[in-house]
Amino acid sequence: MNFNRKFVAASALVALFTGMSFALSLNASSATVPFKHPTAIALDHNGHLWVSNQDYFGVTEIEASTGQVMRVINAKADGFIDPYGISVSGQHVWVVSGGVEYGNGTSHVGTVTELNAMTGALIRTVDVKKHGVTGLSAVSADDQHVWVAADGGGRVVELSNVTGRVVHVYRGRMNFVQPDGVASNGRDVWVVGPETGNSVVERSAVTGRKLRTFTPTYLERSPGQINKTPVYLSPNCVAVDAHYVWTGNGGGLSQKHLGGSVTQINAATNKIVRSVGSAADHFRGTIQSIYSDGTHVWVVNGSVSYRGHRRGDTITELNATNGSLVRVIQLHDGIYADPVGVVSNGVNVWVTDSGGGIYGIGRVIELSAATGAVERRIAG
Repeated sequence: MNFNRKFVAASALVALFTGMSFALSLNASSATVPFKHPTAIALDHNGHLWVSNQDYFGVTEIEASTGQVMRVINAKADGFIDPYGISVSGQHVWVVSGGVEYGNGTSHVGTVTELNAMTGALIRTVDVKKHGVTGLSAVSADDQHVWVAADGGGRVVELSNVTGRVVHVYRGRMNFVQPDGVASNGRDVWVVGPETGNSVVERSAVTGRKLRTFTPTYLERSPGQINKTPVYLSPNCVAVDAHYVWTGNGGGLSQKHLGGSVTQINAATNKIVRSVGSAADHFRGTIQSIYSDGTHVWVVNGSVSYRGHRRGDTITELNATNGSLVRVIQLHDGIYADPVGVVSNGVNVWVTDSGGGIYGIGRVIELSAATGAVERRIAG
């Protein structure tokens, strides 16, 4: 059984599928569906969307404007084993494979796959297991570097975006701490939790040097105590836009509210601006992912139970300047929903739903970024 990982891929978008006719390289056993528990997503410069399928052992490429599936690549020879993270930079698509075992936190998988964004062809497969890194959970690529978070021991791998070679392996101070999120803007890179599990570490994307550690907290007076004490918010995913770094946290801002929270960090001054989180925000401690398009911040919340044993999930939209609540979008439509990844181009928002669709193996939901209205649901 795998860890339920959270992730965010910089410059990523969720994929859409609107038809069943597509030209692709599928095994006969999977020739009827384009998704199988879709998780991470990414957008390339050609206007194509790439989706990693956790149980498909591969990725799906889709034309963003039409939703037409271009191809499905599920060759194990490409190193696809339980793919979790995906990111695009230029004409390079980077996919990392998971495979962490729940019981002891070990893994036998440490594969980074590079694809050509124009053709889908395999460029190379990088084995980072020989560097002692397994259980890969997230990836973020910029023009020069590829940053891979590994939750099999609190490590972060830096690869060259040009050669694919491992440049450096950065190790946290504690084993079995799970760095589930990583985001780079080309100048700096932010990694969730490689040191204490309660922090975000910023490194220079140019030199790899550690710059600082952020530990989002809030002050609260516990029952029976006189003074307020800091409470750790425990970030579990991260996103970056032109001005701010945003973390999705497992901890809420009050003992009365058991949900999660979001912390806003100024990327220029490196100061924590604010943390937001209330019952109205619908944040859950199981925040799955977070993404900022510069105008809106989109947060995928954990599952919500309703009367009649229905299950649905929500997307919270925040103002990307002041962190204020814009709206909460309810995705539940009577079908089991399990949203995981979310991204936006400022016009549309796409959400991967790992447990929805006709067959319960995944779909993609498109929203309007202006109104939050569901524009279409595409079932696998």
